[in-house]
Formats: sequence, structure tokens, C-alpha cells
Amino acid sequence: MFVGKVDILVLTALFLCWIVQIVYYWVYLAKPYYYQRAVDKGRIRLHPATPLVSLIIYARNEAKNLEQYLPAILEQNYPQYEVIVVDDRSNDDTESILRRMSLRYKHFYYTYIPLEMKNISRKKLALTLGIKASHYDKLLFLEADSHPVSPDWLHLMARHFIGKKTIVLGFSALENQPSRYAVYDYFFSNLQMIVLALMHRACMGNGKNLGYSKSEFSRQRTFSDYSYMDAGDDDLLINELAGPDNVSVELTPDSITRVNIDEVWIWKELKVKRMITWSFYRKFSIVFWSIEKFSRILFYGLFIYALVWFFTHWLVIGVTVSLFLLRFLCQGLVINQTAKMLKLPKFHLNLLFFDFIQPFVNGYFYLYGIFQGRRKGFWRYGER
Repeated sequence: MFVGKVDILVLTALFLCWIVQIVYYWVYLAKPYYYQRAVDKGRIRLHPATPLVSLIIYARNEAKNLEQYLPAILEQNYPQYEVIVVDDRSNDDTESILRRMSLRYKHFYYTYIPLEMKNISRKKLALTLGIKASHYDKLLFLEADSHPVSPDWLHLMARHFIGKKTIVLGFSALENQPSRYAVYDYFFSNLQMIVLALMHRACMGNGKNLGYSKSEFSRQRTFSDYSYMDAGDDDLLINELAGPDNVSVELTPDSITRVNIDEVWIWKELKVKRMITWSFYRKFSIVFWSIEKFSRILFYGLFIYALVWFFTHWLVIGVTVSLFLLRFLCQGLVINQTAKMLKLPKFHLNLLFFDFIQPFVNGYFYLYGIFQGRRKGFWRYGER
């Protein structure tokens, strides 16, 4: 079969996309693994700081999770800290659980969002109330549906508050629900967050495992910049606060938090909010991950084209399939070695399917956020 100039261009583009993908996986997406290996081997030293810490938890109708997870949060191996739960007008048994916990633990407090408050972003308001009620400068954040996997979680996160480090990003992962794809998507999103931080380009955070100083938050008045949006209480805040030298990451397996989301619609709502805030990120991060996304889509498209067009040219087919398998092997090694490092379940052949559909799923939620987010209260206050 004759290979013309157009065919050569197609094969060249396929090879270039393959190179880009390999670089992204081995150089960038593997950074969290390289970093933690350096920590484990002592090449990166973390000082055992134990500053006074206020832990703030947002809750709305989370009685079941609060009753299950609060005791472990209140019994962390840490010398002195306080836990503040901000209840967003729950109508379940949240209040009785909080009252009972406050009688049992002296370092536990809770408060409420006033009924008369009409702020569109009630979570931002709740966090602001929690921050104002806190007694200490160093703040850590969870949500009622997230919980640490170890009694050493607080110590591992808080030890990063030293010197110029005023922000600490932790890793969180879904339990094996509401779907295996949701588990992968959530994992990959957290991985991207950590990669940017290790590149000194942090622009996003996850409020289910996050820390920053009260003084820097007060100085920046960050929530006021996005008070018209329901989303952005964690990622856009870090987008504003993060600099090249004030962000640290914690990737020890005992430092991760697990998130209990048992309904698909909850995960979908999280996706819509995250995609809405995507366009507000710093240009570098948008361009950086867009290159990865488009090279991935183009690689799959050119691979399918090559299989169809060159189906009788065995040498070309062999090279094309080899490139595909090598990329999948590199992807599996990087993703699963990182998951193993964090003591999370590995991905298998489903990784290939998840990787293929993820850009299209994200595109769907982005468009959904634009056209439906306004009606559902994810967008601007004045347009509701």
C-alpha cells in the first residue's frame, strides 16, 4: 500500500501526540510519586511542627456522616487543636449530634448560618463564620462527608505550616462509589491539583483536605471576589492565595481523606461546580492541561484513523499499535504506582476506557454548567 504525503503527516502527528503524552505522564503526572519517594528516602525533609490548629467542617444534613466520622476527627494524635462545625440549616438530626459531641469533647464547638442570611454561596458564608469563630491562625478544612484515614492526619497536614508555607494541599479520594468512573475522575482531578502545586503553579484546592492561614485569608478577602458564585470556595480561593513559595503538599498515605458520596447526583453536582470555576483559573494551568487533553483526544483519533486507513499495511499497523500499547503501559504505571503509594485501589483495563471518555465527560459538564448552572444557583447572584 502506498503511503502518501498526507498519510505521512497523519503518522507524524500521531507520533508527536504520543511524545506529548509520554512527557506529560513521566515528567508531570509522575511528580507526586517522585516527590513522596524523595520524602520517604529523606532527600526532602519535613520538620515536625505542631502549631495550634483550628479545624473547620461544613455540614448540611450530614447527621449520619457526622455521627460516624466526628469521633475519629476529635481524637487525633495532636497536642492542641479545636474543631468547629458550621451547620447550614440542617433539617435532620445534625443539631442533636453536635450538641452531644460538644458535651463529650471540650475542644469541639459548633455554630449556625443565621436563617435571615440570603447569600447565594451559603458554603462560603459558613466557612467565613467558622474562620471568624476560630481561635488559632492555622486552619484546616474538611467537609462532613470526608474523613481522615488515620489519627495522624492532623499532625501530617499541620507540620507544613512553617516558614513561608501558608497553604497546604492534601489528597482526597472517593470510596468505591457512586461509580468506578467517578473514583477515577476524582483521583485524576486531585492528581492534577498536586502536580501544579509541585510545579509552583498551584491554582486549585480541595476543601475536603485543605489548609491555609487565617491571617492570609483575612488579608486577601478572597471570598468577597467570588461571592456571586456558589462554587469556588476552595479552588478559586487557592487560585488567589497561592504563590510560587507559600504552598506545600502532603502525600503520606496516612494524610489522605476518604470521601463518602453514595449518590451519583452529588458527584455530578461537584463536577458542575468544578467545571464552572475552570475558566477562572490562571491561564498557565488552563493552557497546560488543555495541551494534555487535546493531545490525548488527537492521539486516540489518529490511532483509530490509522487502524482503518492502513489496515493492510502491517508495518504501519504494528508501529501504531505499539505506540498505543506503550502509552497505555506508561499511563498504567504512573497512575497505579501513585495509587499504590497512597494505598488506594489500582485501576486496570477500565483505565483505558476512563481515559478516553474523560475529556468528553468534562466537556458535557462544562456545557451543562453554562446552560443549566444559572438556573440551579451555581452562577451569578444577579442572574438568578
